[in-house]
Amino acid sequence: MSTPTDTRGPERFSVGPQDDAEISLGRAVLAGLALLALLVGVPVLLWLLTGPPPLPTGVPSREDLTQQIGVDTLLVVLRVVVWLAWLQFAVCTVVEAVSFVRGGGLPRAVPLSGPAQAAARALVGTVLVGASVLGSTGAASAAAELAPSPAETPSAAATAGDQGPGGQDEQAEAEQQEQEQAPRQLSVAGVPADMTDVIGKKVAIVKPPEGHYHDNLWDIAERHLGDGRRWKEIYELNQHRMQPDGQQLVLGRLIQPGWVLIMPNDATGLERVTEAPAQAVTPAPERAAETAAVQAAEEQATESGSSLPGDLLAGGLLGGAVLGALLLERRRRHGKGADPETEDAEVALRAGADPERTAWLDRALRSLSAACRDHDATLPPVYAVTVSDERIQLNLAGQHHDAPGGWTVEDDGRAWVLDRETDLGDRAGHAPYPGLVCIGRDDSGADVLLDLESADGIVAVQGAAVVAREVVAALAVQLVTAPWADAQRVLGHDLGPALAEIGTPALEDAPDLERAVADLGSAGVQQPATQVLSGRLGRTPGQTPHYLVVGSLPDAAAADSLTALTQEGTRGLGIVVAGQVASSRWRATVDDGGRLSLPLLDVDVDAVRLGEDSAELLADLFADAAVDRSGEDDGRPPVPPTPAGAGDDSTWSSARVRVGVLGAVEVRSQGRMDEARLPLATELVTFLALQNEPVHPSVVGASVWPRGVTSDVRDATIARVRDWLGTDIDGNHLLRETEDGRLLLAPEVGVDWHAFCVLARRSRDASEREEPELLRRALQLVRGPLLQGAPARRYSWVVRTGLEQRSTDLVVDVAHRLAELMTDDPTGGAAAARAGLRFAPVSQVLWRDLLRAESRGEDPEAVALAADEMVAVLEAAGVPVDAETAALVDELLPGRGEGVG
Repeated sequence: MSTPTDTRGPERFSVGPQDDAEISLGRAVLAGLALLALLVGVPVLLWLLTGPPPLPTGVPSREDLTQQIGVDTLLVVLRVVVWLAWLQFAVCTVVEAVSFVRGGGLPRAVPLSGPAQAAARALVGTVLVGASVLGSTGAASAAAELAPSPAETPSAAATAGDQGPGGQDEQAEAEQQEQEQAPRQLSVAGVPADMTDVIGKKVAIVKPPEGHYHDNLWDIAERHLGDGRRWKEIYELNQHRMQPDGQQLVLGRLIQPGWVLIMPNDATGLERVTEAPAQAVTPAPERAAETAAVQAAEEQATESGSSLPGDLLAGGLLGGAVLGALLLERRRRHGKGADPETEDAEVALRAGADPERTAWLDRALRSLSAACRDHDATLPPVYAVTVSDERIQLNLAGQHHDAPGGWTVEDDGRAWVLDRETDLGDRAGHAPYPGLVCIGRDDSGADVLLDLESADGIVAVQGAAVVAREVVAALAVQLVTAPWADAQRVLGHDLGPALAEIGTPALEDAPDLERAVADLGSAGVQQPATQVLSGRLGRTPGQTPHYLVVGSLPDAAAADSLTALTQEGTRGLGIVVAGQVASSRWRATVDDGGRLSLPLLDVDVDAVRLGEDSAELLADLFADAAVDRSGEDDGRPPVPPTPAGAGDDSTWSSARVRVGVLGAVEVRSQGRMDEARLPLATELVTFLALQNEPVHPSVVGASVWPRGVTSDVRDATIARVRDWLGTDIDGNHLLRETEDGRLLLAPEVGVDWHAFCVLARRSRDASEREEPELLRRALQLVRGPLLQGAPARRYSWVVRTGLEQRSTDLVVDVAHRLAELMTDDPTGGAAAARAGLRFAPVSQVLWRDLLRAESRGEDPEAVALAADEMVAVLEAAGVPVDAETAALVDELLPGRGEGVG
C-alpha cells in the first residue's frame, strides 16, 4: 500500500494537506497573538492601570535626585522601565519586519536589544514564514482539486485498446510528429524542455510536500544561498515567469512543487542548465517510468554538490598527471595562469587531483628500475598496479620471488608490494612501464592501473558508447602527461581536436586510421608473441614505445589491420579502442554510470573519464601555459592591493593571531582546535586572509568545499573558527561579520603576504638609503614557496585569486632589485638572490643574480658550486636552462655554458 509520499502525479498533492495547514495555522496564529499582545495589549493595559506614559516635563532638581526613595517613587521608576522595554520591543519588531519584507540581508542590530530583537525576529519570522507555507499549501490543494483523479485518467492500455485496426500506425505517426516537433532538450533533470529561458543559469526545483513540510523561498535561499533572508533575490529573478503548470510567481513565497526557479550565480549545490541533444520520444510506459525516476531524484535532492566539471573533480591519478604537466609547462615558459573562462576547470582539477599519490608512484617505479639496473636483473612483467595511500602493489604475470630491497613478495611471487614508509633513497632510473594508465578507483579508494603493452593485443572498452569514448580519452591524456613515462609516441584517432592540445609533447591526431596502423607497423620492434599476461620483459632505455588510442569502433578493414599488427608480436606497442572488437585481448565493459569491469583481470572500478567540454578547457589551460610571459612587460610588476588597515612586518611579528602563506601554510592562534579539524580550519582562515574584501558565507562554502557542503556544516565550521581565533583586546571577535552578513578578518590579524606588499610599496617611494632596508625586511618574511605543504585536493580556490603569478612576480622583483643594489656587497647580493629563490626556485633571473654575486666574492669555487646547484634544481623541476643563463655561465666559467644550455 502506497503512503502519501509514494504517490506520483498531480493527485499526490491532495493527500493530507489539512493536517499541515492546521499545524501551520496554529503556529502563525499563536505568533500573531503573541505579537498583538506585546505590541497592543501591554500598552493598553499599562494605560488602563497606571495612566499615560510618565513623560518628563522638566529637568529634575537636586532635591529630586537626593530625596529618600519611597514607594511612590519606586512605582514611577517601574512604570518608566516597562514603557521603555515595550518601546524597545516595538522598534525591534519594526526593524525585523522591514528587513524580512525587503529581503536585504541581516537587519541592523538595535543597540542594547539583543534578547528583545531575537524574540521579535522569532515571532515575525514565524508569522510571515507560516503564512508563506499556508499559501503554498492552499494553492497545492486547489491544484489537487482541479486535477483528475486516477480513476478519471485513461490508462495507456485503454488508449491503445481504443485505437482500432489502424491504431498502431496512427500512434507511430503521432510519435514521429512529436519527435520532429520536440523542443530543445535541457540537461538538468526536472527542467521541462520548453523552458529555454533557464539555459546557462543555475536553477532549483521546488520539492514536493514531505510529510507536513512544504518547500518555500526562505528555505530554498537557506539551502543554496546560505541565508534565508535572500529569498527576495530569488523572487525578483522569477516573478512573472511562466512555470510548468502555467502559473506565475506573483506573490512572494507562494510557490508550487515542480516549479523551476532561477537562482543567483553564487548559489551552491546546483548545476547550470545546458542544452542536450534531442532524444527520441520514449514509448508511453518507459516515459512514465522515467518521469517517476526524475521525481524520485528531485525528492531526494540535497544541497550538497558542485557545478565544477565532475570528471575533473574525480581526477585522482589522471588529475595528478595532468596538473603536474600543466604546472611544468608554466614553469618552463613562465606561462600564463587560468583565465576567468578556465578557472573552474583548474579549480576542479586541483580539487580532484592526487599529486602526492602520483609522485609517489613515479618515484617507486623509477627506483625499481634503478634497483634492477644496479643488480643486472630483469624488470618483472607487470600487467597491473594498485596504488593506495598506504601501499603500491605490482601484479605480475607468473611467479617472481627475487624482489629488490624495499619490496615485499606476496601471493607466492605474483605480487610485489611497497609500503609508504619505505625509504626509496635517491635511486632513479628510466621509466620502466610507460604504458601504465589509471582506469579508475575501486571501492576501497585505491587507483587501479593497467599496462597497455602487457595485453599483447587490443584493449577494448565496450558498453555505453559515450562513456567508453570518455574513458579512452582519459587514457590517451594520461599517456602524454603521466610522469612515469619518459618519451613515447601517442596517436589518437577520432578523439576530438582538443586532446591534441593537452600535454607536451601532445597526442598526435591520426585522421586516417589505416595510415596510422601502417605507420605503427613500420616503427614497431618485433618480438615473439606471448601469453595474455606476460607482456614485454623490459624495454631497453631509449627505445620509444608507441600507442594508438581509437575513440570509435573501427570498420571491418581497420579492425583486421589492427588485429594483424598485434598478432605480429610487436613489442613496445599498446592499442586501445572504444567499442567491441572481436579480436581484443582485454575487454572492459563500462555502463552509463561509469562503472567499469574487466573480468579477466578481476577489475571493477569507477572509471576515469574525460568529456569533450573538459578536454577543451584543459586544452585552453595548456595553450595559456605555453604563452611566454617573460618579455611581455619590461617594467616592474605592480604591487597588489592590500586590505585597509594591513600592517608591515612589525604588525606581523607582534600579532596575537597571524597567517603565514609565504612558505609553509600556518595559522597561529590564541585558541584551541581539535587536531582532526585543524587542516580545514586553517584553510578557511587562509582563504579569508587572502581576500581584499569581505565575502559571503556561500562564497566561502563554494571555495573551501568545492565538491559542495550543506549550510549547517559550513556555518558550524565558521563558528568553530571564530572561537578558535578569539577576540581582540576589546573583546570583539577577530572573525567578523558585516551588516549584510559577509565575513572578514579583523585588521589585528597579521598576514605575511600583506606585510610583504606594504613594505614593497613603501620601497618604491623610499630614498636610496631606505630602499635596501625595506626590501631586506620584506624578504625576511619569505620562508619558502607559496602555500608550501598545503594538503592535496585543498586550496584549489587559490586559482581564482591569481596569487600564484602575482606573488612570484613580486617576490622575484624585490629580490632582484635588492641584488642589484648590493653590487658593492657580494654577500648581501647573494643573500638577496637566495631569499627570492626560496620562494621561486626556478627563477633564472635570480640564479643569474646569484652567479654574478658569487663571481664578485672571495671564494673562487662559489660560482661553480652555484652553477651545479642551479642545474640540479632546474633539471629536477623539468625546466631547461635558457640561453641567457647559459651565456652567463659560459662568461663566468669558460667552457661550461654549452654543457648547461
